[in-house]
Amino acid sequence: MDLTQEQQQIIRDNAGIITDLTELTRLVFPDAEKVDGRSKQGRAVRQFLVENEIDYATKHVYPREEIILTQEQKEFIEQSISGGMECFQIASILFPDVRMAHNTKEYLTVYNYVDSNPSISPPGSEDSFNKRYSPPKAASKVIKKINDSCQKNLNESKLAMTERKSIEALTGFLASPRFIQVINNYNSSEDRELFEAEFVRATWDKPDLSNDEINLYINVCMDYIHLKNIQGAINKLNRMFDEAEDQQDLTVRLAELLKTKSEEYNQCEKRMESLIQKLQGDRSKRISSKERQNANILALVQLFQEEEERQVMIKIAELQKKAAREEADHLESMPDWKSRVLGISKEDVI
Repeated sequence: MDLTQEQQQIIRDNAGIITDLTELTRLVFPDAEKVDGRSKQGRAVRQFLVENEIDYATKHVYPREEIILTQEQKEFIEQSISGGMECFQIASILFPDVRMAHNTKEYLTVYNYVDSNPSISPPGSEDSFNKRYSPPKAASKVIKKINDSCQKNLNESKLAMTERKSIEALTGFLASPRFIQVINNYNSSEDRELFEAEFVRATWDKPDLSNDEINLYINVCMDYIHLKNIQGAINKLNRMFDEAEDQQDLTVRLAELLKTKSEEYNQCEKRMESLIQKLQGDRSKRISSKERQNANILALVQLFQEEEERQVMIKIAELQKKAAREEADHLESMPDWKSRVLGISKEDVI
C-alpha cells in the first residue's frame, strides 16, 4: 500500500509529536475503522517511518528475524567447543553488541547449532540446558535412587513398613514445586545429579519432614553445588597463579581473587553447618516430644491393661467362691448319713 504525498506530509508534521504508531496511523487514515500498527495502513506508515529513519513506538512486539549463522561462524563455534569453551562464551564473542543471556536469540542459536551437530556436543556445564527434570513416580525408580545415593540394598519385594513410608514420602519430596524449580536451574547434568543425590541421601529416611524443613534441605543441597563450583574456580585460579609467576601485576590480582573465593567458600561452609544443625536440632526436639507423648499413651494403656486384669482376677475369684458355696449347699442338702460318711460340714467346704 502506497501513501499519498499528503499522507506522507501528515506523518512528517506529526511524527515528532505523536510517537505511537497506532495513533499516527489513525491520524493519517481518519476514515478507516479499527486500524492499528498491524493493519495494512499501519504497515505502510511504519515502512515510511523506517525508510525515513523516524523513531516511533508500538505496543506490538514484532518477532525478530531468524539468525542465520555464516560458515565462518559455524567453524568458529566448532573449534571453540572442541577447545573447551561454553556456548555462552562463544555467543558473547560472535555477538559482542548483544547483552548476552541464556534466553537471548543469539545464545539459543549457538546452543541449538551445537546440540544438533553430530560431530560436537554441548560442554558438561550446559548439557542439560532446556531439559526439564522429570521426578520419579514408580517406587522402583525411587528405590534405585536411594540405593545409588546411599549405598543401600533395598528390595521392593522385601520392604519393611517404615521403608515403604520413607519411599512414599521421598517420592513426594522429589515432586515438590521448589525442588523441581531449583534443579531445572542447573544447566549441567553433573550438578543436577549431585543436587538430587545429596537431597535423596539427606531426606530419604525422614518421612516426617515438614514443608519448611524440605525447603531448608533444598538450600543445603544448593550450597553443596555452590561449594563445588567455588572449589573449581579456586583450582582454576591456582593454576593461573602458578603460570603467571613472572607477571607481578597479574599475580597480585589473582591473589585478591583467590582470597575473595576462599572467603566465599568459608561463608558457604558456615551457612551449611548452621542449616544442618538447625534441621537436626528441630527434628530431634520434635521426635523427643513425640516419644514422650507415645510414652504417656503407652503408660495409660499399661495401666488400663493392669486394671482390666485385676478386675478379671476379682471376677474369677468371685465365681470360684460362688461355685464353692453352691457346692456346699448341695452337700448340706444330702442325707445325714452321707454327711457323716464324708465327715465334712458346710463351713469346712467353704
